[in-house]
Amino acid sequence: MDKVVHFEIPVDDLERGQKFYKNVFGWKMESLPGMEYIMIGTTQVDENGMPNEIGAINGGMLKRQRPITSPIITIGVEDIEGAIKNVKKMEGK
Repeated sequence: MDKVVHFEIPVDDLERGQKFYKNVFGWKMESLPGMEYIMIGTTQVDENGMPNEIGAINGGMLKRQRPITSPIITIGVEDIEGAIKNVKKMEGK
């Protein structure tokens, strides 16, 4: 089974978005220097930055702008060509 490995949340105001998700869910926020991008920690990670808890993922937050105007869910697949073939077979894009 392929797993969700990352998510990204576009927001209109990074400061407001950080405050919201931190206060509502207790997520850790870390700004990347020189970028308008916030790393979101939803779970503890190991020394390699990988989640300690099975099934848990972390993500990011960025300023809403085209082409990223809605949340993005990234799924890790073992065979990208096979996954693309299956997406097309199921009439996906």
